[in-house]
Amino acid sequence: MFLLHNTFLLVRIRLPPHHPLRLLHYSFSPNAHLPPQHPSTVPAPAPPQATELWIAKALASAALLRPHRLPAFRVLDPSPFAAAAAVRLAPCAAAALCIFSCLHSPPLSLPPSEHSYRHVISLLCRSGRHSDALKLFDQMMGQSGYFPDAGFFSFVAGSCTNAGHLDAAATLLAKGSQFGCHIEPYAYNKVMNSFIAHGRTQDAVALFENWIQEGLYSPDVWSFNVVIKGVCRVGNVQKALQLVERMDEFGCSPDTITHNILVDGLCRVKEVNKGREVLRRLQRDGVCMPNVVTYTSVISGYCKTGRMEDALAVYNDMLEYGTRPNTVTYNVLINGYGKTGDIESALGMYQQLMLHGCPPDVVTFSSLIDGYCRCGQLDGALRVWKDMVQYHIQPNLYTFSIMIHSLCKQSRSEEALSLLRELNMREDIAPRTFIYNPVIDILCKGGKVDEANLILLDMEDKGCHPDKYTYTILIIGHCMKGHASSSQKVCSLQSQRLDISIAV
Repeated sequence: MFLLHNTFLLVRIRLPPHHPLRLLHYSFSPNAHLPPQHPSTVPAPAPPQATELWIAKALASAALLRPHRLPAFRVLDPSPFAAAAAVRLAPCAAAALCIFSCLHSPPLSLPPSEHSYRHVISLLCRSGRHSDALKLFDQMMGQSGYFPDAGFFSFVAGSCTNAGHLDAAATLLAKGSQFGCHIEPYAYNKVMNSFIAHGRTQDAVALFENWIQEGLYSPDVWSFNVVIKGVCRVGNVQKALQLVERMDEFGCSPDTITHNILVDGLCRVKEVNKGREVLRRLQRDGVCMPNVVTYTSVISGYCKTGRMEDALAVYNDMLEYGTRPNTVTYNVLINGYGKTGDIESALGMYQQLMLHGCPPDVVTFSSLIDGYCRCGQLDGALRVWKDMVQYHIQPNLYTFSIMIHSLCKQSRSEEALSLLRELNMREDIAPRTFIYNPVIDILCKGGKVDEANLILLDMEDKGCHPDKYTYTILIIGHCMKGHASSSQKVCSLQSQRLDISIAV
């Protein structure tokens, strides 16, 4: 045995980490002991005695390497402790399932312990084998008659939720509650939130109402907030208002988050006045005071509809009630004024932002640049661009797009090309076709079709595929230049690209 042990010492470095021979080596090690436990939802059973431990190691090795030798172990009459220890020796989920299946099936047919079930199911969940985990879970409840507690139901359902098996998670929670497990609302909320995140808001609402109707759980404020946020995102504000009214039935009161979700939902569907009514009621009642998010949502709603006077009035209310605006609030106002062509008011808000100690970000500068460009004041936009660099803030794709488009509109092709080269040097931004097209267009209109061709090649080098507008611009440019053959080549290239895209 000593020779065999040393032989394994010599070869084990060549074996994969989870190779069964590593476990066999471990079984013959003179200093062997149980490996560290995987995290479990229930306390592990008491450590087996020395004899049972040796039997466990032999059982595990035989199950992985020589399953046909397992009948010989019947004379040893392995105890449930030895069987459980053998399962815990497994180096991975696959090995644990293999050992578990071998020991608890003919010819040995050892009775599985509840802890062994939990241990293997936990390993399978953590390794992403949820189908096997759910089969074993059903077997534990059906054939073996073990009934998991609420914590284990929540663990398996949560693991399924994280892996995207939402229907399985919902079924598990319903099954647990039907059998009398008091599962915390957190588990239900997590499943509903995942349904909504996967675009299944209707299913989330149906589950929520079904669980309530069947008395499976009592929702809390967070439960309602999750569902209200989901229905608001899909524009069903009426359903959101109905849900808010039902909160009293379950001893819940809308909190600030509930009102923020509701106000934002109303403003998204352009019911800004109703959103402001909710805001005023909060100010009047004083139970749930509105915060910066509440005010900013209403301000944003007014800005998106061009009602800047109303937006400014809400901003002044905000200051009057002692709520301090943040960078997002000022960005919304600056962007709103910029889009209406009121660059002076946009600059005034920028000054207020600086006075209140709010740090400007890329959205702040992009909004100012957009405002200047909409007014045709490109020199002002370029000054803001330089200010942004002084603040060590990198322009994003949207900022580049605004400047390049505006420069091209005013036929300032050299400056547009300079910015395009700067963009191409950025490894954190993937260039897009809509940024290249105006540059190609201005070059073609200026008769610089050869430079436009180079831009096309540069696009492809960057992995940015030309669209139909790119080819149309180039074809017209070559025709205007009298390059009929070049125009035909571009047409041919466009047809080839189209054939490739259809084939893909």
